[in-house]
Amino acid sequence: KGLQGDALKAAVRTFVEQLKPHVAVAEELNVTIGIENHDNSLIESPDSMRWFAEFAASKHVGIALAPYHLPQDPEVIGKLIEALGPKLVQFYAWQHGKGCREKLPKAEELLQMPGRGSMDFTPIVAALKRIRYTGWTEIFMHPVPRGVPILETPAEVTAEINRARTYLDRCIEKIA
Repeated sequence: KGLQGDALKAAVRTFVEQLKPHVAVAEELNVTIGIENHDNSLIESPDSMRWFAEFAASKHVGIALAPYHLPQDPEVIGKLIEALGPKLVQFYAWQHGKGCREKLPKAEELLQMPGRGSMDFTPIVAALKRIRYTGWTEIFMHPVPRGVPILETPAEVTAEINRARTYLDRCIEKIA
């Protein structure tokens, strides 16, 4: 945390080197390791993710992109997606809303979900389409406390996930 410029670039290069034994096993098993851009980690900023994508040559390691941990600007996130290209291996359909660090009323917690918070996912979905992304997309949020369901019943959870999926489908229709 706090590294910038050449120091950050060097740290990312070192991290990629340290991952090589793990990536070798992933290659043997034909699985892909996704590194999330989590806050307070080395791979947090757009620059760190771009350098990671540049240095990590194997197709068995890439970025699991969580927009929640980025500035909530869909154009910036879209440009980052394009820069990552095939190194984007998982996409969390997740926005910051009012955060997930403290207990909020359920309606405010749900602002992390696509189509509920203020972020327009259309430019993000357009960027995913431009890079021909075919990886996993996870509709996601963190309720507080961690480990509890996002809503009370399985039917309510399913309905909320399907509502968010319908919103993302509408974003796709807008760019078609």
